Order: sequence, then C-alpha cells, then structure tokens
Amino acid sequence: MEYNNNFQENIHLYNYQEYYLIKENIVYKFFIEKNDNEIIIKSKNYLISFNHNDLSLLTEKEFNSINKAYEFIFNIFEENKIIIKNIIINKEIILLINNGRKIELKLKYNKKNYLKNNNYSYLYDIKEIKNEINKLKEKNKILKNEIEKLKKYHENNNNLKNIKLLYNISNDSYVNSTLDNSFVVFKSINYILYLIYSNKNKSIICYDLNEKRKIKELKHYHNEYISNFRHYLDEVNKRDLIMSISGEDNNIKIWNINNWECILNLTNINKQGVLYSSCFLNQNNNIYIITSNFYIKGKSESIKIFDFNGQQIKEIKDSNEPTFLIDTYYDNISSKYYIITGNFNYSKSYDYEKNNIYHKYNDNNSGRHIVSIIITNNKGIIKLIESCVDGIIRIFNFHSSLLLDKIIMNSIALYGICLWNEDYLFVGCSDKTIKIVEIKKKLIVKSLTGHNNYVTTIKKIIHPEYGECLISQNWVESEIKLWTNDN
Repeated sequence: MEYNNNFQENIHLYNYQEYYLIKENIVYKFFIEKNDNEIIIKSKNYLISFNHNDLSLLTEKEFNSINKAYEFIFNIFEENKIIIKNIIINKEIILLINNGRKIELKLKYNKKNYLKNNNYSYLYDIKEIKNEINKLKEKNKILKNEIEKLKKYHENNNNLKNIKLLYNISNDSYVNSTLDNSFVVFKSINYILYLIYSNKNKSIICYDLNEKRKIKELKHYHNEYISNFRHYLDEVNKRDLIMSISGEDNNIKIWNINNWECILNLTNINKQGVLYSSCFLNQNNNIYIITSNFYIKGKSESIKIFDFNGQQIKEIKDSNEPTFLIDTYYDNISSKYYIITGNFNYSKSYDYEKNNIYHKYNDNNSGRHIVSIIITNNKGIIKLIESCVDGIIRIFNFHSSLLLDKIIMNSIALYGICLWNEDYLFVGCSDKTIKIVEIKKKLIVKSLTGHNNYVTTIKKIIHPEYGECLISQNWVESEIKLWTNDN
C-alpha cells in the first residue's frame, strides 16, 4: 500500500458505506450514512451531519431528494475525489472535496464522545497494516507450497502396491475400546502437524509429526481411560481445540492447545450408561458439544447438546438402541447440519434443526454394531459408508437412504475406515491387518501387517516430509504406526 505524506489515497473496503482515508501514516475509517432527513459522515471521534439545504449550499447543486444528495456524497468517496487536507487535533478534520471545484468539508470533533460505544474503528498506524499484509503474503506463500506438494504427492495416488510401514510413532499408547477416533491428527493454526493420543496413565500426549517427538504430556487428567479425541479449529479466536472423552466416567474436557488450558469440563453427562463418543458442531461461529449415550438396558437413545458454557441446550431422544459413535455432517447444498450416529442395527442421521430422524440406513441385518462412518461426496452423490463388526462395509445414498453396495469380508470384524481417494478404502480389521479395498471391484488389493491386535483407528494424512501417509493404531497395548506410499 503506497501513501503520500501530503495527500492520501482512498481505499474502499468491506462495506458499501465504509471508507479508509490516509494522512501522514495514519488511517482514518469513515462511514457514510443517511436517514429520511439528513446525511452523516462519521469516524470514531469526528462527526458531521447535514440536511437538504446544507448540501445545496456546500455543493452548489440542487437535489430533489435526500437520496440524490446521498448519492452525490457517495460518488465523491467512490471516485476518489476527497482527501484529508488538515487535522486540528481534538477540534476538526478538514476534508478537501475536488469535484469540479475545491470545497472544504469540516468534520467537527465530537466532544461528547457520541461514538464511544458504537462499532467504529480506532485510528490505525499504517506500519501495522503493512505488517499484517506481509503476514498474509507469507501465509499465502506457505499455502502455495502446500498446494504444490499436494500436486506432487497426488501423481501416484492410485498406485497403492508399494505402501509399507515406515516407522512406529509410539509404543506407549493405550486404547481400551474398539471405537474409531482413538487418536486425532490435525494441522494446527500455526501449520504444525500434531498427533494427539492417550496412554495407560490416562495421560493426553501431543506428538509433533514435523519434528517426530513428544512435546506435551498431561498426566492423570481423566479418572478413567480416554476413549477418543476430536479436534476443532476455532478460526474466530485463532486457536486449536481438543476434546478428550472418557467414556466410563462420563467426562469430557476441552483443551486450548495454544497454552494447554482446560477451558471446559463436562462431568456426569449420562447418569446411566457410558459416554462412548462425542463431537463438535459449529453453527454461526457458535461451538457446541454433542454427546452420545450407550445404555443397553435403557428405554431411549439420548443425544445431548451443550453450549460452550457447559449448559445443556437441548436433547434428542429416539429408540432404545445404544449409540456407539456420533458425528456431524454439514450439507452445503441444503445448508443443513446433520447428526450421524452408529448403533447396533443401523446408522442414523438426524436433522439438527428439527430434532428428528432424517434417515435410518438399514438392510434388515441385525447385530451389525456399526463402528466407523464416513460421508463422502462422489461426483455430486453424497454417500454414507459404514464399517461393522459383522465383516461388511455398506454404502448408502445419504439423502435417500438407499443401499448402493456391500463389500463383504467374511470371518473378520471391521473397525476404523478411511478413504484414500474415490477408488480405495482402508479398513482396520480384527485379524490385526489393514485391508486396502478397491471400492468399484469390491476387491481386497492388499493387506498391511505389523500390528499385534485389532486395528481400531486409521487416518490418512499429508506428512510434510513423506507426503500421503496412513496412521493406524491397535486396541489395548497400542502401537501407533506410520505407513507411506513409497512410489
């Protein structure tokens, strides 16, 4: 942004009536407003208002209406024909209008501080603005590099024959449940790739995948074992949030990993039963926590929604089926949030706003016990893909609940699943392997061996050094392994 110490350039930003004027390294933010009787130009500390008669004297033009006069003033700003001529501190700003002839427009200092509590900006130092611009440029450069890496890594994406174990990330993790999401991987707001998992001491461990080392361990912060984790990028407050869920003591903690402060602690969520799973939901920049309830003797399924003050704001009740996992899905086409649950005999989706069931995804097969669900958009068709302990992967049309396909893998239970791309699916299995499944042909193209127990959670990541990789974890005495597609 270039500027001149004597004059300024007019920059129109954000809003139809919002303008920035620059004078001697200071940026002034102005608003132009109108009502039925007058036009107002104002900043934080300066204000001028004038009516129909004032305008005709000022501009030597006649106007039939206040709207015409407003349009004239607006065009002066829009066409960059106004500059700051002089500033008399705490008295007035003199704006020079150059619209065929030079007219001085004096904005009086508002001694009563009329705008103090309104949403008008303080003055900005142009050096600060330049610093912010440089930061944005640097972020843009990082993103461009990431895009180039993704293009490079994606060239051999379909060739999975060479995928192999690279190294063990951890041998000290612990999982006491066969649920998915027993760990979470995410790129932080500072572009660091983190892995969060737990161990036998009920600790929360943060592992830096960039530097390949543990950077934080919170010891004994839950009374019982941690069943799963969730991540949420809070862009409004520029922070990464981690949810740690301890099912047996019905406890959820939310952590700000910028300082590892526990910012929310929900206890005794279900008075009966087990809290198996929970997740975040963001609606209009408000963050909510959605919890499931596993109570095999209960008469109703209970989905509870809490705000970020820890207050329960609503509850959705349905059948007598316990819920193993819970997640959310936002449909861009309908602009709707859905809650997704995995139960004993079917998956379900709920309309979040209406608090009722949207669909049940069923093929009349009992005893399925859904462990993992992913939702994908394949050429405009939204699909729900589930893995079950009965050894079958089922693929449904999300919006019609029609069963589209089955992939049958007999004699083994299926746990965590993830998509590599539109063609391949990775499945954690009870035979201690990870199966690579070609979806269209319904064929197992490879089995990855190396775990010593059921493989519960698998995630595809983009590693800064190795490109497209797979991270997996097994049940109980848990190892976390990194697999790379070495082409």
